[in-house]
Amino acid sequence: MVIMESASSGLQVSTRVGGIPEVLPENLIILCKPSIRSLYEGLKKAIFQQKSEEFLAPENIHNIVKMFYTWKNVTERTEKVYERVAGEAVLSKEKLLDRLISHCGPVTTYIFALFAVISYLFLIFLRWMIPDSTTNVAVDVTGPGSAWNHQYPHSKKRDESDEVSKTR
Repeated sequence: MVIMESASSGLQVSTRVGGIPEVLPENLIILCKPSIRSLYEGLKKAIFQQKSEEFLAPENIHNIVKMFYTWKNVTERTEKVYERVAGEAVLSKEKLLDRLISHCGPVTTYIFALFAVISYLFLIFLRWMIPDSTTNVAVDVTGPGSAWNHQYPHSKKRDESDEVSKTR
């Protein structure tokens, strides 16, 4: 949302860090690499476009942005991302190790794999030292079937408020 607000205000030069290219179309913003040279070139381009009147006025950009970015729209797209991620299969440890080996260079692959194996063995050691059965489990106090609602039922709250109102 910050990048859209910035563009709507006339600040139209930004870096390509943090998913910015996916937020705004190329005609609404000048995207630069996160380097001094690239930012310099982007600012130079923005100044040239401003002088030659090729740049859209902030009011026009604001009107464009407000048409295709609403909180409802952003929420729906965020939910789609979460649903897609939640639907992905959880890889086994063997497949994770295979993926690690195939996506890294020849030297770093084995270093990362060694760290992964050491971390896993350390986890097994910690579970042996302090078994899961001795660990307190956090109680879920939210939602309709939660411990909070069983401890403080709504009907009891109403009865107490009725008594308070009767005594007034």
